[in-house]
Amino acid sequence: QKRGFRAPARELGRLAMSLAVADALKNAQAALAEQKYFDGVQLVNAALEAQEAHFSSGASQTGGGYAGAAPSAAEAEKLEILRSPESFLKRVLPQLSDGQRKDLAELYRVRTDLLVGLGAHKRALVDLAAAMLLLPDDAAMAARTIEVEGLLKSASGGGASDVSSKTPTTIITGFLGAGKTTLLNHILEKNHGKKIAIIENEFGEVGIDDALLNTKSSVTEENVIEMNNGCICCTVRGDLIAGLKKLHKQTTGKGKPLDGIIIETTGLADPAPVAQTFFADDFVQANMNLDGILTVVDCKHILPQLREEKPDGVVNEAVEQIAFADRILLNKTDLVTPEEVEKVQAEIRVINKSASIRRTQNSEIDMDFVLGIQAFSL
Repeated sequence: QKRGFRAPARELGRLAMSLAVADALKNAQAALAEQKYFDGVQLVNAALEAQEAHFSSGASQTGGGYAGAAPSAAEAEKLEILRSPESFLKRVLPQLSDGQRKDLAELYRVRTDLLVGLGAHKRALVDLAAAMLLLPDDAAMAARTIEVEGLLKSASGGGASDVSSKTPTTIITGFLGAGKTTLLNHILEKNHGKKIAIIENEFGEVGIDDALLNTKSSVTEENVIEMNNGCICCTVRGDLIAGLKKLHKQTTGKGKPLDGIIIETTGLADPAPVAQTFFADDFVQANMNLDGILTVVDCKHILPQLREEKPDGVVNEAVEQIAFADRILLNKTDLVTPEEVEKVQAEIRVINKSASIRRTQNSEIDMDFVLGIQAFSL
């Protein structure tokens, strides 16, 4: 009798996972069709992470149907399904049903198409290899592999100098009052030896320090201000792509190349659309590369912001900003107790398990943490 109850539960668990995959694929394919590649990758990543969690939770005992597939949490690397898909799959492959193999292969296939849209051909081939491991006789997948290999060869035809000649660009985001502007003022003021252009969003809650801007050495064009340390501050109204092109014309176009660009987003902005800019325009893609996303977090106020309930269909911007981050400044640590800092960091790790975190006061941080992230050099 006991077995009679377990079998239907296991099948229901498998069906639930398959339906969740189908829903994720539908949304990711819609993002692909709309060329929202960055958003689509995040959707597939979430679905793959859910699959991995399903393995690791001993789901077979609660109706999942992956009996014996997962080692203990101490043995398995978190997010291995994303970082090292082949090693993950080789471990769990014997326990997968045909349906489960097809579900996972389709997730990797759609993620491949999204990564190709982002120009990440090398990483796309890793996902294709994972899909081929699941469905080794799939002719369409084999043909797609040859196609992506060709794209990678074409993309790298200009040599490594093409990549190094692009200006690395960091997006800085964070909720209202987190300390973004303080960080930008440090960059504009200090003699760090780098020529950085800061693009200030006109809707920022606090502008760049007026007193600091009064120390400017010159105004090269409307809304483009050169600072004494060689850095540049400019305001972009509306079209970010047009602003980036104008900045390139004023700097690299005049034989004055930049060491990096930093884009400040508003406290209420989802960073995904800004990131998408770097893959949506040929000129921007040819001359600039998205280096990474840095999120500034206010230790004192972030927990209520993360837990704020939003209406259906409305994203929690604070959660999105942490989820998309490659690096995180845990700022204002002097305003809370060490125990509260640990609690905030633990909450961040629930949302983002892989971002590098630095604890700061007054947004004081080395430039090496802000630039050279290379999160999109896949």
